[in-house]
Amino acid sequence: MNTSEKPKKNIPTYSSLYEQYYTMVYRLSLLMLKNAQDAEDAAQSIFLKIMEKNPSFTDENHVRAWLLTVTRNHCLDIQRSFWHKKRTPMEHLPEPSVEPFDRQESLLFEIFQTLPKKQREVVYLYYFEEYSIKEIAKILNRKESTIQSQLFAARKRMKKQFSSSKAAVLILCLAFTVGFGGMAVDAASGGKTSAAIHAVTEKIQASIHRLLSDEDKQIVSETVTLPIQVYASDLVGIDECYILLANERGLLIYDRSRKEITGVLDLQQMECNYLNANTIATRIFLDHDKLYLFNETGIEQRAGKEMSDSLPEFAYICDLSALSTQIASQDQDITYDNQNLNSDLILENHESHLTYTTDRKEIRRIYDLWLDYSKSHICDTFDSFYGSDFLNDDQGKYNDITYSRNSLSWNDKSGKNMISCLVLFGNTDFELYTKNEDGTLLCEKLDLTVTESNSSDLSGDHSEQTTDGQTMDGQPHGDPIGNTTETSAFLPVFSYTGDDAVLATVCAYMMESDEGQGYYRSSEASVYIPAPVIYDVKQKNDDLMVFCNLWSYVYYQNGNTLECESGGESPARLRLHPDADAPGGYQVIEDIRTGDGSEYAKGIKEFCKGYPGMERKFFECEGTETKQKETRTSLIRMYVQNNNFDIKYYKDYGWDPVPLEP
Repeated sequence: MNTSEKPKKNIPTYSSLYEQYYTMVYRLSLLMLKNAQDAEDAAQSIFLKIMEKNPSFTDENHVRAWLLTVTRNHCLDIQRSFWHKKRTPMEHLPEPSVEPFDRQESLLFEIFQTLPKKQREVVYLYYFEEYSIKEIAKILNRKESTIQSQLFAARKRMKKQFSSSKAAVLILCLAFTVGFGGMAVDAASGGKTSAAIHAVTEKIQASIHRLLSDEDKQIVSETVTLPIQVYASDLVGIDECYILLANERGLLIYDRSRKEITGVLDLQQMECNYLNANTIATRIFLDHDKLYLFNETGIEQRAGKEMSDSLPEFAYICDLSALSTQIASQDQDITYDNQNLNSDLILENHESHLTYTTDRKEIRRIYDLWLDYSKSHICDTFDSFYGSDFLNDDQGKYNDITYSRNSLSWNDKSGKNMISCLVLFGNTDFELYTKNEDGTLLCEKLDLTVTESNSSDLSGDHSEQTTDGQTMDGQPHGDPIGNTTETSAFLPVFSYTGDDAVLATVCAYMMESDEGQGYYRSSEASVYIPAPVIYDVKQKNDDLMVFCNLWSYVYYQNGNTLECESGGESPARLRLHPDADAPGGYQVIEDIRTGDGSEYAKGIKEFCKGYPGMERKFFECEGTETKQKETRTSLIRMYVQNNNFDIKYYKDYGWDPVPLEP
């Protein structure tokens, strides 16, 4: 045998290609065109191309990739055509005589139709065709980070269309059920579908007993590991059954008898995460088995107003008794027919226990409950636990201990009154301290870890995970930002990409002098973003004299928000000289700064000497504040866009979030 001879290409027959891959081509066409007739016409046209061109393939993967690419390009051409834009969408056509999907497949298809076009393509290739993120990026000619972001955005969007528990189960099914169409699908998947259905049955059963979806567990980890700036997470509810704690990321419902987290609320998605803002505050309280959440606005302007003017616009109500019933039902053994998943039973066991209301009468009732609750149940922790060990400087652990700002007064079933607060030792060791009526203290350790799911990880990342949610190799788990199971995900370095040569020079200089030395940045989990405010630029021979205030900020990521960890200012006069190695660019050749305290104003006056009116620009408070905010927002927006991050706000502690939308 001649070893130099090239291997012969596998040339499958037209009929075998049609039998194995028609369903795959049809469903992708249907997903993109949203019209059954157009999808059928597209599929027929594509297989006619095969007859005409008679292409050869190296293996099955080559066949699938070729067909997917041809199908996608053909559908894109159709979408751009004038006649297609005039077509009636599928949902407005009469019901077909033959139902193409069973109940479960229809639910999946219904979810998919809510997604934007680019997200539909990614979800289809990832879940139905089981391509990796790297392979999808190659097929669609996009960056891997873009595919990751689109996949995450699709999952978030699908969760909004249905209750989170329904979506979790449907997506779990989707990860293993390879397509529409019964036997044809089984043939197209090489006989894998029957085995996949058996696998998904076992995994759904396991999921029911785990209670929390993978995205729920992700929120838990982000909530528990959120960096502490002043106080520990808030204690927002407590009785003999549950402990509820919340921060700017999420709310965790801890079952005291089971000693585990059994419920999670994504406060960012609910837009009820204003727990240390300025003009808006999220109010959370527990009344019997009902947990209430709403936002109260105009906090600074409430004095002298009618009470009705302060009523919230909406409120959430979480029924903890329904949650308890759901948990009890999930503890029972449930079996399924391996060939026909009982989706009705699955969905019934995952009904949502969270409701939303805008009814003014109901909101008035909830608001009045809150007013009474806040007066009788909320106490200051420092006053309530004065003299306790965790408040004592002499314990030697003072710097490693934080506590919830407020404590809650509550009664057990016997009517005995108690006061409780949360105490955090180090970063992740939560304990509940409770003071009895006689002054004695009880300490209850809380296990806020969640076990890693043995079902498919929707992010596609299967890194080994420790019990605290961090990956063993220290790499981010899940999407690049905003969606990791640890808040210590790596954040890339800031880079100025605008066209302002002076601002580019100043930013680069600040990165080298401050960021390069690690003066502001505390870890790789944070990012240093300069925000220099340039008041004026004066020409001096070939050089530029730049009068500016070098604002520096460090941020860490909290879901969809960049939280400011630290910051500072430094008024300066910089001298910029043309850079011979970079035409149009500059380099800093002189840096004159002001001092602190009494030297602050004196230093500004000194380096502004000889430039009339310049000193005043440093102290024009209103104009300076506006310019500083505009500069800071634009540079953070640049950072987010450059890295394709799903970040919507930045925030300083105690102030309202600032939106990044232009």
